[in-house]
Amino acid sequence: MRFLITTTLLSIAIFTNAQTSQTTTELVMSMSQRSLVMPGYQTELKALVARQAYEFWKEGNVEPYVSHLNVYQSLYEANKYLGYDSVRNMAYNQVGVHSNTVTSVVFGNEENHYYSSSTDGKILKWDLANPRAIPETAYESDKIIQSIEMSNDGKVLMAIFYQEGLALIPTEKNPQEDIQVLEDPQPVQAATFIPGERKYLMVAKTGELILKGFDAQSEQVGKTALKVNQLKVDEQDGTIYAGTEQGVLEAWEKPYKVKESPIDDIMKNWRKQSYFGYELGSFAINCLDISPDGNTLAIGRDRGDVILWDIPNKNLIRIISGHQSTVTDIQFNPKGDLLLTTSRDGTARIWDLTDSRKLPIILNDHDDWVFTGSFNPTGTQVITGGGDEFIRTWPVDPAYFAFRICAMIQRPLSPDEWDEFVGKDIPYSVTCSD
Repeated sequence: MRFLITTTLLSIAIFTNAQTSQTTTELVMSMSQRSLVMPGYQTELKALVARQAYEFWKEGNVEPYVSHLNVYQSLYEANKYLGYDSVRNMAYNQVGVHSNTVTSVVFGNEENHYYSSSTDGKILKWDLANPRAIPETAYESDKIIQSIEMSNDGKVLMAIFYQEGLALIPTEKNPQEDIQVLEDPQPVQAATFIPGERKYLMVAKTGELILKGFDAQSEQVGKTALKVNQLKVDEQDGTIYAGTEQGVLEAWEKPYKVKESPIDDIMKNWRKQSYFGYELGSFAINCLDISPDGNTLAIGRDRGDVILWDIPNKNLIRIISGHQSTVTDIQFNPKGDLLLTTSRDGTARIWDLTDSRKLPIILNDHDDWVFTGSFNPTGTQVITGGGDEFIRTWPVDPAYFAFRICAMIQRPLSPDEWDEFVGKDIPYSVTCSD
């Protein structure tokens, strides 16, 4: 009899906890959505409702796989209108503007400084801690800059020109002399630095893979018949990966002998067996990145998906799908547990690689294609740029948004507002009480 009573009480407790969790999840999502649809002129109320939804979410009694996305988006939209620059029509996280499409953003050795390139031929240096400051012009050319790369030591920028050559630009200026720029006029498809060496690798327009030193001495290490969109060199073993327009991932192992595509076999198997009805096809590979531990290769494709490939074991980890158009850039965060992707669908996304069920954070405030994105060196912020000519900054942790709301608004939700947006059956508490 005692066992029956105990079991019954336990069942009631479990049911009550589950019911409370579901109710709280629904409340968080409802409040987040109501904040999102609220007009921008109701700035304070929009922000306070989003902040209170965040408070309930932070308590942890919430289903984790959906609500974080709603919380982040509502907090962002609320912050967008706090301190909005109506004269220049700029949200708080909009950083200056190039005069044409932003093609790349990269960080160097300085934690709070990053560089952006544009088809306007300029490379600008920005201060992350002072986003509205006038940027420094690090380099200027009459050529279209396709992309930029930063050397591992942060001392040299590489500007890759569209259908032309490249330029190597020192990031540290000597006050006693003008900055010395090394220009390589040989037309290239793609290029990258060799990790840990004073060398760079390029794919010539004619398909040769050429290893060059900063003294312009060169050595051919391979050749491809395909159009290469991006190169990536593995820091662990020196393997060269080339993502191609034809959808083939080519690889060269030291001493740079070409080998079969590492995903060739599994692609054939999928085409034969058609797992889950998913056909790989020949979608262009536009971007590559290797995780900090060297174990995972991320492959972004025209299909709008990302293939995660296990390098040591040479097998598929998973496919990440979500973008509605071409994936244009890809990067692991410094810990390797998050993945940033940008796309022609106008969004950037932050994926949690530790849990495939968790929805990505969607950064969706650009007005055109998003071509580039980068984590800062600490992994706490993301920088994006694209066809709208703007650069935007985004915190990874929504706590930043929540803190900013309370720093800018000097009142809580009123009791009447609480009853309307939270509910009369939930005890009133002061928003921003901490």
